[in-house]
Amino acid sequence: MFKTLYKVLFALIVIIVIAYFLQNRANTPEACANIDGLWDPVDEVCKSTTEQVIFQSLSKPHPVSVVYPENQRLVKLDKVEQVDEFIFLRGHYEDLLQAADDNNQAIYDRGSVYLNMSKLKLLAKNTTDVTYFAAPFVINTAGKGVFVYVGLFSYDFSSKQATHLSSELLGNRVREENIIVEGHSIVEENVFVQEGLIKVRFKSHGPKQTMSEYPTQSNEILLQLVALDPHDDQNASFRRITKNTVDTPASMHVSWDADGDGLNDCEKDNTCDRSVDYSQEKSMNGTGE
Repeated sequence: MFKTLYKVLFALIVIIVIAYFLQNRANTPEACANIDGLWDPVDEVCKSTTEQVIFQSLSKPHPVSVVYPENQRLVKLDKVEQVDEFIFLRGHYEDLLQAADDNNQAIYDRGSVYLNMSKLKLLAKNTTDVTYFAAPFVINTAGKGVFVYVGLFSYDFSSKQATHLSSELLGNRVREENIIVEGHSIVEENVFVQEGLIKVRFKSHGPKQTMSEYPTQSNEILLQLVALDPHDDQNASFRRITKNTVDTPASMHVSWDADGDGLNDCEKDNTCDRSVDYSQEKSMNGTGE
């Protein structure tokens, strides 16, 4: 009788030890990478299931291309790079703007694009057909600025391909961007019962800060997830429905907000120019000089 009891107790101990090992085998970024997982530095967990499937697909056989919002250029992200605790998919672009001649060297438009996979957030719960995710991406324009966006992507489980669908600019050299899923889209019998919603928080430079300083101004925007159809991503996009009305206008001179709604007028017709300092009063020629 005692031998049987000892055997049962020994078996239970072995099961507990194995379960503990499996639960903790990927509790560091290095261990997570060893099992092809995706490390989340915010929650300090090794992501699996759908997030891991997407990461493994995009980081190896099926690289995604990001649309450069300013000129609609497609930039393929075919490299994986770790910066601190974050995992990025990286791509590079280079366009010839002016050919070299006898007096001048060639002029190129060069830059790099980084998609932060560690901050990927699933926007749909389905694991077949098409699912959606949001993630921050950075465009380093080689001297012109480091512009941070939040991107909307679809992922097709059949083709294992991701498509960049929509973008929202957060700003130049912003930090601590974080995506929070407020609600998922609900589709019943091909009819949208509810559109999803995400909240994006980030730090930008205040009106008295230089670009070399770490940004301290808190910002928050809400993005509606429009037409996130699990069968078709043709119409899926972001729609900004509100903007922080306390922190954000402090960095924008009132002359850029003719109707007083708290938003820069250029954002409504997509004419914002990143070279303009919107914290300065708008001049007669429409610049911040």
